[in-house]
Amino acid sequence: MTNLGWAAFGAEGAFREGTLVASTPWSVAMCVLGLAAAIVGGCASRLVAKEKGREATLALAVLVLLLGHAMAFGQAGSEPAPLPEGKSVADLTFFEAGGLARPPAWYSFLIPWIGAAGVMLGASFRRFMG
Repeated sequence: MTNLGWAAFGAEGAFREGTLVASTPWSVAMCVLGLAAAIVGGCASRLVAKEKGREATLALAVLVLLLGHAMAFGQAGSEPAPLPEGKSVADLTFFEAGGLARPPAWYSFLIPWIGAAGVMLGASFRRFMG
């Protein structure tokens, strides 16, 4: 999904000008795509778990929250890596940018909540799927 965002935004749109910190439009788009992915994950967890679907989905949502916040705290205060010598943001490939970029702090702490909410929402669609 992030490849789709990269194609839409390009390197210059994905980062704040002159930095390797993700831009606000990029981060908002990734929140929307993350919600969509979490909804699919919630549907899948409910389908796989069958009778224990509610408990399994709740466990997945809690896991998303815990791991997401662990990653957010791990990144808190860290600076993005410097650009490789002789390269600008526009020269970076998708994979290079992914390895060097840092999300804004608000994103790091919001995305676990979006993920957990998406998982629960997706699981609620199970009753409409039969």
